[in-house]
Amino acid sequence: MPEQPEFHFVNERHADVSSPPLLLLHGSGRDETSLIPLADAIAPQRSHMALRGAVEWEEGFAFFRRNPDRSLDHADLDRQTERLCRFIGMAMERTLLARPPVLLGFSNGAIMAASLLRQMPSIASAAILLRPLSPAPDADLPSMPGLPILIISGEHDQRREPGDADLVSRQFTKAGADVSAHQLPTGHDLHPDEPKIVRDWLIRKGI
Repeated sequence: MPEQPEFHFVNERHADVSSPPLLLLHGSGRDETSLIPLADAIAPQRSHMALRGAVEWEEGFAFFRRNPDRSLDHADLDRQTERLCRFIGMAMERTLLARPPVLLGFSNGAIMAASLLRQMPSIASAAILLRPLSPAPDADLPSMPGLPILIISGEHDQRREPGDADLVSRQFTKAGADVSAHQLPTGHDLHPDEPKIVRDWLIRKGI
């Protein structure tokens, strides 16, 4: 697997060069391979880059640290977001990413994706946030008019409080994003219907 400063990744180039690539951001305790099956189920012809989080965490990796009570370590989240912004900019300069990607984040990776958009909305063509939390619950997000964002939550997700996904949706909607939200009858794990929901959304939005 190729290496670049600060991040380890797998870069898969497929036949569809007209669509923005997926940038895969895994959940806590996982690694860069975790979301590749989901990406292949969603869009097997679309290129993707799968990143490994820079923080060692629970037998795997994460994109930022949590506090001992599992609340977000906002200082580390901000630091890691800046590092990842620099990496994505470098990847586009070197054409490792052909254009601003579609951020596809799960859990820890979904929070990081939202944080990337908070810091630099132009970094992405769209975002798919699976089981997200807001990276800044009390903040207004910068303007991102028309940016397509898909949010999928789990009705029985014991790692999230009721209303967490609604807060994320409200924040992005207030910022002008084009938000689509779904709740599925599942917990924190992925639901079998998720690939089709994401695939249909990408087609509907022309992404």
